[in-house]
Amino acid sequence: MEKIRINNFKEHIYYEKLDNGLEVFIIPNKTMKKFKASITVKYGSSYTDFQTNNKTINTPTGITHFLEHKMFERKDSPFEFYSKYGNDVNAYTNLDETTYHFMGSKCFKKSLSYLLNWIQSLTITEQQVEKEKGIILEEARMYKDNPSRLIYEKARENALVKDPMRNIIIGLDEDIKRITKEELDMCYKSFYVPNNMFLVISGNINPSEVINQIKEEIKGFKANKNIPKKAKITEPDHVYKKYEEIKKDNVEIPQISVTYKMNKNIFKDLNLTKFELDLYLHCLINMALGDTAKIRQKWVENNMFLNSFYQLNENDTHYLLHFLATSTKIDELYKEFKEYITSITLEESSFKREIKQWIAVEVLRSENPFAIANSVIDELLDYGKVTYNKIEMYKKLDYKTLEKVKQKLDFTNESIIKMLPNK
Repeated sequence: MEKIRINNFKEHIYYEKLDNGLEVFIIPNKTMKKFKASITVKYGSSYTDFQTNNKTINTPTGITHFLEHKMFERKDSPFEFYSKYGNDVNAYTNLDETTYHFMGSKCFKKSLSYLLNWIQSLTITEQQVEKEKGIILEEARMYKDNPSRLIYEKARENALVKDPMRNIIIGLDEDIKRITKEELDMCYKSFYVPNNMFLVISGNINPSEVINQIKEEIKGFKANKNIPKKAKITEPDHVYKKYEEIKKDNVEIPQISVTYKMNKNIFKDLNLTKFELDLYLHCLINMALGDTAKIRQKWVENNMFLNSFYQLNENDTHYLLHFLATSTKIDELYKEFKEYITSITLEESSFKREIKQWIAVEVLRSENPFAIANSVIDELLDYGKVTYNKIEMYKKLDYKTLEKVKQKLDFTNESIIKMLPNK
């Protein structure tokens, strides 16, 4: 087991890749009472089409989320098991992952044992699958009735053209209805294998004892040498839908979503690694739209919005810059936002302040094993590896390169959504 120091602090991450391919990350902290463990399957809602044994398999949208639900279909219910010890358990499905996790302060070994055995088996019947469809369709209906959730999902759908990431995570109603037991079994056997997973554990635990327990619990868990690969798509630069209005009865104050789609190749000649480019882009967007941005302060003073949200998303080929606001002045806000975002003026002092804030956050995170664990999960999914010296990398960022990144930004491909009261 490898012991790796984080940012040259006293905190360490213990890492080992087991014989069956399962990667294990352990972040101990003797001062904590609680512990947390999560096992992540690198299989999310965007894996609707994948290639295996020289064949392309097409599956319904929402099947990953459906499979997550059915993993809870056990005689010894996960909820009942963990509640016995006062611990919490849950799971979630995102675009590229499905994660199962528990947190608590009692009976760690029993809790970990359950998680590791839980993930190794799926036993469902056709009747159980049919029953679940009604439950998930009701969940989907609730999502559609949530204006903020709907406009957020719609923003991705209207920006992307071919990439399955455009599909709603829970799935389309017609697809949910046609999911079969055979498809669920096939997807489970294909992706729920140790060499397509990683386990992250944090809290008041002994790394040596934990790794020995893991090896014992999963000694019969076999790797899959032919893990399916997500089908390659050619995503065009244009957006799927430039403008859409949605009217709903339960919307009282209008919302506006603006998404810009940028091909990653526009940054190619900067010769930055993916991690470096992501840092510069997030820094730039934070400076432009974050709490300390002058334009934001102006918008707040002028009552331009009640709340706002911004995010930088990406697929294999494009970045999506997403801005969402709730406002009684959506047309005026959009006009000012468009003028501002397409002609951003940066200041070196703001850049230095942003880097200092990042370093401060990293220092605080180093004292919180749960925060470190979340960072590990994010980096493994985004980059396939963990960066243990982030502070050093932050210090290497320079303002001139930030300016070059800014000059490359392309706001040509725009998608706008307005969510309006149905009056």
